[in-house]
Amino acid sequence: TVKQMGEFFLYVKEIHNIVADARSMKSGRLCEVIFANDISGIRVPPDPRFSKALTESSKQYEKLYPSLAGPTMILNLPFVLQAFIGLIKPLFPPTVQDRLKFKSAPVLARLKELTPLSSSNDRSRKAFLTEIKTLL
Repeated sequence: TVKQMGEFFLYVKEIHNIVADARSMKSGRLCEVIFANDISGIRVPPDPRFSKALTESSKQYEKLYPSLAGPTMILNLPFVLQAFIGLIKPLFPPTVQDRLKFKSAPVLARLKELTPLSSSNDRSRKAFLTEIKTLL
């Protein structure tokens, strides 16, 4: 159900908060959570129930952790959608405009799987992290 999906997404975001908190304590500086959604290869829009659950959990997360919620990046949109977003983004409230980033991420788009990103010695991970830093 939408409610169950929303609760799961909020649970995952709670885990992100725990990790961000631990890293903040270890580093002595506030860490924030960045959400990146890679749209590479997507040909049909997501199920509206999925979108609703994701939106609801994001709203709850914003209320619970307002200082930790960093930008949300929507990456590698098809050209037509990127152009459409360029037209409608100015209609979004300024706070939404500041938080939503629509970008191209070629390093991420070329990855066939995300497993190499978990290894600190992998070249793909270094290239990916460099790319994310430039996108922010």
